[in-house]
Amino acid sequence: MTNPQPARGRVALWAGVLLTAAFIERLWLWAAYAPVEYGDTGAYFRAASVLAGGTLDGYDGTRVPGYPLFVALLDLDPVRVWLGQMALGLGITILLFLWTLRVSGNLRLAVIVGALYNLIPGQFLFEANLLTETLTAFLVLLSLWLALEARRRSRLGWASAIALLGGVAAGAAGLVRILFYPLAVWLLPFVASAGRWRERWARGLAWAAPAAILLGGWIYFIDSHYGFLAPTTMGGYNLVQHTGVFFEYLPEEYAPLRDTYLKYRDARIAERGDQTNAIWEAIPELTRVTGLGFYDLSREMQRVSLLLIREHPDLYALNVVEGWVGFWKAPVYWQPDLIASPFARRLLSAWSNVGRGLCLAANAAYLLLLAALPFRMDFVRRLRRDVDWLAAAGLVAVTSVLQTLTDHGDNPRFLVPLQMVVIMVVVVAAARALESWRRRAELAA
Repeated sequence: MTNPQPARGRVALWAGVLLTAAFIERLWLWAAYAPVEYGDTGAYFRAASVLAGGTLDGYDGTRVPGYPLFVALLDLDPVRVWLGQMALGLGITILLFLWTLRVSGNLRLAVIVGALYNLIPGQFLFEANLLTETLTAFLVLLSLWLALEARRRSRLGWASAIALLGGVAAGAAGLVRILFYPLAVWLLPFVASAGRWRERWARGLAWAAPAAILLGGWIYFIDSHYGFLAPTTMGGYNLVQHTGVFFEYLPEEYAPLRDTYLKYRDARIAERGDQTNAIWEAIPELTRVTGLGFYDLSREMQRVSLLLIREHPDLYALNVVEGWVGFWKAPVYWQPDLIASPFARRLLSAWSNVGRGLCLAANAAYLLLLAALPFRMDFVRRLRRDVDWLAAAGLVAVTSVLQTLTDHGDNPRFLVPLQMVVIMVVVVAAARALESWRRRAELAA
């Protein structure tokens, strides 16, 4: 579906306004805030220190290399990483603006969506967190926009070149956040969905080739060095985030492994109310009591976890549902105590609550939209025919399922790179619904 586009001069003017406002906001943050470390930050920086030497020798395979490489390119300096992520925030603003404009043809709508990223604290404040989400969000949005542009270009050479860049971006997203390994595969049918068969094949191959090289090449590295046919060596430990909840059901033959883990799990529950991330504290003692090294222990944890899932699919399913619900909770990840001014801290805290409320409302609206897709309402029929809208909306739905099947940790964090995708598809859908209502009102008048 192609919508009339406004004059380029107006587009450039409003893009400039958005960027200027976003830049000023980040100047204030630079003066008032600071980079924030989390539990994962140290692992990323350790991996980055290996890559900074220009070789993969010594890389332990526990992380995909995209974010460590980003950190290494910024000299492992937390302040530079924060600056780099704020620059990515400007890129995210423009990509939201361009995608919404291209899909809707409505400049006002595009400005609103681009501005919302800079008005929702849960989004722009995350740029200070030394974690993967901001870089992931940028690459996911870049992939969506390039997929859209590749499909809509009439000249095959340009379309193929854009598809090639999109395949690189989609592959890079998977190498930053393992959850997005399927991104290139998900977008491929949309990239190749228009034109004659020759055009479809050309765009599809241009998209698939770089993504396959990046993602397949990394799996080959992990397999050849560590014997895991996977993007990382952590699959077994991640599965325990699910099965640890019912780990006591392991047979007696696994008693040393079972009882050691249960000790750490129960201590974690007593301290925090859930068993999330207990495995990371348990690993040293588990390696001692089992006699297994780090990688063999991961394999063993995967094996016993799959055994538990086969024996207790109902308990696994309950955890899956709980993780899926948690995905939509939209918490705000920031450190208020880093804001020196009490007034600014109170203001930003209140603002964060409002922003979270907006995200929760958008998430609820998105789920209602999914439920409405089978029905025959006029605006819903228009959405179903809009390949670009479906590509973005479907990505969120697919990711919400994949994240809870494979891990049960901090599930709400998995939505952070996609929160603005949720908002932009909801805003576009709301605009279509309003247009449909106006048409019906005019016909009835």
